[in-house]
Amino acid sequence: MKLDPAVFEKMLPAEQVIEEMLPYLETLDAQIGGIIRLLKDKGITTKAEFAQYAQRGDDSSNVRERGLRVRMEYLFSSAAKRIDA
Repeated sequence: MKLDPAVFEKMLPAEQVIEEMLPYLETLDAQIGGIIRLLKDKGITTKAEFAQYAQRGDDSSNVRERGLRVRMEYLFSSAAKRIDA
């Protein structure tokens, strides 16, 4: 569901970040579930084996996580400036 830009601008920065991230997280969750099901059904991997690969993927996602943190800090500092003004 697309949010009205006027409504989005009135949201707190943390709410804006969550609103922007939610569709991506939902899609990612569905895709991961499908991949796990496929791998298990085909007998390609076990939960334990998949967990090892998932950990490696998690380690490599730290760069994206840092980018998100920078974006959140920017939004929060902008909000603090608006409050102080």
